[in-house]
Amino acid sequence: MASISQYELTNGSKKWQVQYRTPDRKLTRKRGFKTKRDAQRFADQLEASKLDGTFIHPAAGRTPVSEVYQLWLPSQSVLAHRTQATNTSAWNVHVKPRWGSWPVSRITTPEVRKWVSELQDQGKKRDTIQRALHILRSVLDTAVEGRLIPTNPVVNVKVKRDVVSERQFLTPVQVSHLAEAMPKGQYQTLIYTLAYCGLRISELAALDVADWLPHNNRLSVTKAVKGPSIIGPTKTYETRQVPVPEFLAKQLGELVASRSNNAPLFTSPGGARLQTNNYRKRVFIPGLEKAQAEYGLPEIRPHALRHTCASMAIASGASVKAVQRLLGHESAAVTLDVYSDLFPDALDDVAQSLQALYVCSQNVATESEAA
Repeated sequence: MASISQYELTNGSKKWQVQYRTPDRKLTRKRGFKTKRDAQRFADQLEASKLDGTFIHPAAGRTPVSEVYQLWLPSQSVLAHRTQATNTSAWNVHVKPRWGSWPVSRITTPEVRKWVSELQDQGKKRDTIQRALHILRSVLDTAVEGRLIPTNPVVNVKVKRDVVSERQFLTPVQVSHLAEAMPKGQYQTLIYTLAYCGLRISELAALDVADWLPHNNRLSVTKAVKGPSIIGPTKTYETRQVPVPEFLAKQLGELVASRSNNAPLFTSPGGARLQTNNYRKRVFIPGLEKAQAEYGLPEIRPHALRHTCASMAIASGASVKAVQRLLGHESAAVTLDVYSDLFPDALDDVAQSLQALYVCSQNVATESEAA
């Protein structure tokens, strides 16, 4: 059992201490209590934690966050290379500078909320803040698992939502202008493939010649680029075959002529597999700037061409299920969440149908009365 005693400081004042044994029978003490009641409360809580197995040694909380990060790091090995790189960047840029040297027991929920607020004031994007918060939360989960702290102070910290920016869509004419502004050959075909097939840029970069199926004008989408020289599953781990319009099928046929089935469908200028970051910087952005100067195109990223494909498919009368299959969403619910504003609003049709039912009921009632 814990024992309570009073001791005297060098200045003559007195305080209280609690002496106790840890579960491994080591004798230790906690000093600095101003009153005997405070010391007794600590002693009672201590004995209760030893009985229910939740005891945490006071010294454990002095472990710095950077040490716990090293314990957490092996859990990242199961993630995709790109995700690992993003998490490492978030730790180095945002989490480590602020929390790396902090003892895990000193981190409180108010302190974390203050940090989030500071990041927002600095103009950091919501996704960036959420990623940093996720890393800190995960590291402190490891601290909880290792019995360094009793609870995770990050659990209930939220990041306020950004104002949702309007998605950028190009018209078919604008897509043609953008394609024409690219270097002739495969990079023009690439723009049409993104805009008319709705692929993610990582999926397009992973395509091989064998993925073009000319017998039914389909592209087989089974993989995605996850990092330099790393090919993995698609974002949703689903595979699909994407229909290709006739004009684009002709371009793809010319692109694959006399090439090995194992060769990348789209390549870098040097003939290697297309690297998405290099493509954006060296090909897409210069081409976009040329199209903006000549035709006034809006500022977009390659992903906007995926939105463009969705908008054109919906405008042509495609169903939610068809758009889901085209884009490779996990479910039709995801498609509706992202593009619900583009589907025709059928509420007026519902009102007209209900009106017709009402009129029909009134006619029936009138006929019954007449009889």
